[in-house]
Amino acid sequence: MSEMCWDLNPNCMAKGEGDAKRPCPNFEQKKSCWELDWKPLIQKISEEQKETMGKWLAENCPKCTVYNTHRNEIDQKIESILSKEIV
Repeated sequence: MSEMCWDLNPNCMAKGEGDAKRPCPNFEQKKSCWELDWKPLIQKISEEQKETMGKWLAENCPKCTVYNTHRNEIDQKIESILSKEIV
């Protein structure tokens, strides 16, 4: 089995079909969420959107089946988004 986040997570929204499918930057770039360079994506959105995104990630990422395997990397990404110090 692949180590990509969408393969590790059976409920990944990137695997949805039709209206259930959501744009997923890491799926499009074929990188897992902890590998993705979020900086170019985050720089394009408003401060309000950044805050909303950071809160959503902080609430939902720990629920993902991938989280425990890559906790440190994912936490660093979330913290960098919340603190606006994108890494």
